Amino acid sequence: MSSPDLQTVVIACPNCGTRYQVPYGTIGAAGREVQCAQCSKPWHATADAPPPPAVIDEDRLFSPADERALDAQFEAEARTTATVLPAKVVPDPEPDRTLADIRAALAPRAKKAEINAIDPALLSKSKRAFDQRQARISRKLPMARVRRKARLGAFVLLVSILMLGFSMRTDLVRWFPALAGLYASIGMPVNVVGLTFEDSKTLTSFRNGKSVMLITSRIRSVASQTVPVPPVLVSLVDAGGTTVYEWTVTPLATSMAPGDVLDFSTEVSAPPQGAMTVRLSFTTPRAGAMGAGTPAGTV
Repeated sequence: MSSPDLQTVVIACPNCGTRYQVPYGTIGAAGREVQCAQCSKPWHATADAPPPPAVIDEDRLFSPADERALDAQFEAEARTTATVLPAKVVPDPEPDRTLADIRAALAPRAKKAEINAIDPALLSKSKRAFDQRQARISRKLPMARVRRKARLGAFVLLVSILMLGFSMRTDLVRWFPALAGLYASIGMPVNVVGLTFEDSKTLTSFRNGKSVMLITSRIRSVASQTVPVPPVLVSLVDAGGTTVYEWTVTPLATSMAPGDVLDFSTEVSAPPQGAMTVRLSFTTPRAGAMGAGTPAGTV
């Protein structure tokens, strides 16, 4: 009879159910890792119970040599049907990766959008809406109403001053003669006297062997009320604009009503050499403050 280690036991694959008959010595009492030849799945195979001890039977069918040959055949069959794995080899539990999985793992990933990224157009629209809401709220505040009223009052005051300065420019220049130059600079000369010269003429003749210059003109009242007639300043001016001789003439009338016309004439004997132009102007009590007076015309 053979040794107990050569007794066979049956093991079954837990995955596909294939059964194998292997020698007990290849499994042992602790069992070991084996791999199914049918489905290639490994498992830990154990023997249900050790083989019973050998029983000496007088009526043996095989001789010891035949038994040894049969045991050798069983061992060869066990080696071909079951592959014993090394105890420390642990198969990879993960399935094989396909080429598509590898490409997907190596492919560059799309860059995630920044958390705080905002569309510039949307940001600009939101800012305009915020500014409009803030402006509406500001206009309703008490101080905003006060500022609007102050601006409106300043505008009305400025317009009133301009209208007053235009309508009362004659009186203003009479009260403040220095304003005459300001009005003249903006193309609005002011006739403070309210009188003007018209049809001025100059005639030179000889009398008793001397040269005599006769100057005639007409004085017209352009004022809206009766105005006094001040003395007339007659100036002789050379070609360079320098006054070479002047004198004062008192008109015949002391006052003139609106629209009145008064004839004026004066003469000078032996006028100085170089006198090219005659200038007529009125003098007023403020002549000292106004210089040579207000020009009324050139003859």
